Amino acid sequence: MNYFKQVLTVTLWEYQRFYKIKNELIGLGVMLLMFVFGFYGGRYAVRSVTGTTSITVVDVSEGLVDELSKSFDVNILEGHQADDYIQSIEADQEGVLLMQTEEGFVLHAWKKPNRFKRLQDRLNDYHRNNAIEQKGLTLEDYEYINADAPLQTSYFYVPGRGKNATVAYFFIGFMVMAVFMSFAYQFTAITGEKQLKITEQIVSAIKPQVWMDGKILGITLTGLSSVVLYSFLSVLGGMLFFMFSGAPVSQIAQYLHLPSIGVYLAFTLMGVLMWNALLAAIASVITDPNNSGKGSLMMLPVLFVIASLLVLADPDSTMAVFLSWFPLTSASAMPIRWISTDLHWINLPGSFILLTTTFYLLRRLAAKIFRVSVLISGKEPSWAEVYKMIRES
Repeated sequence: MNYFKQVLTVTLWEYQRFYKIKNELIGLGVMLLMFVFGFYGGRYAVRSVTGTTSITVVDVSEGLVDELSKSFDVNILEGHQADDYIQSIEADQEGVLLMQTEEGFVLHAWKKPNRFKRLQDRLNDYHRNNAIEQKGLTLEDYEYINADAPLQTSYFYVPGRGKNATVAYFFIGFMVMAVFMSFAYQFTAITGEKQLKITEQIVSAIKPQVWMDGKILGITLTGLSSVVLYSFLSVLGGMLFFMFSGAPVSQIAQYLHLPSIGVYLAFTLMGVLMWNALLAAIASVITDPNNSGKGSLMMLPVLFVIASLLVLADPDSTMAVFLSWFPLTSASAMPIRWISTDLHWINLPGSFILLTTTFYLLRRLAAKIFRVSVLISGKEPSWAEVYKMIRES
């Protein structure tokens, strides 16, 4: 009972130490300003690029003018004006001139136009329609020739992707954000205390396992609190989007499949705890975070999450099965595989138990590394030296 009381004390101390609601509100204010700037700036940029632009044509058919008018303001020149206009393009470094020849089309411009693809699409449509007429085909004949082969399908199992997959990706992002935030706090807490020699006094009063467990839980809670707040704002933003877009807000309920959310949440929380235990062990070895090469290991969670996305390629492959059971990838791979294929009932509880066991072992390992490395000063020990000290302790 004394163990849990001490862990709770350390957990609350770490949480209150790092989680400041004032700083969160300031951060939210900055994010909202960036969102407003990005939203309206993006709309202006897209409108300036995708808005109607002008194109000058010479010696083109009336049908092509009608086709180009769907995307451009078309200016028509007489044939004898073409050479002067081409010279003006080179001199003024602006302008687009399109000419029609027996072989096709000729485009004159200072550089490739921003809307070249849209121009190519309009020319393709015009060329295709002319080809259909020249071959004596009707539009219905053309559509029939290019139609996909008729195929009727009957599947006994249909994977629950779609909206469930969207929620799964949300929780994966939730986990990565929480781990990144927690890892920053761990570096500040563990390496900072080691440099100030504060931890030496504390571990003389409580066991290293209690100290490490409290840090893992407290810092995890800090990261989760920040991500939950941002997630709430994201959901609120989604609701506002539905309102302003005219879509019914009730559509959000289609994403709330409670069994799926329960699975995602359980694996996400255990994944965050597992990664924080591993990263706490890494931080315990680091003497000076400014000169340590081990800091690059903070990218491990992202690499393993990206690897888990390979499940999408073939959820029944040997690789997918391995990733959904391997503890460093199962927190994200198993939920994805669960919605992508038909699983035996043992997969979810079995993978979760293995993930939980890994967290338990990593927290024990983190405490052992912390216990032997907290008294080390000067040169940062290698992993081989840490392993030797753990064996001898």
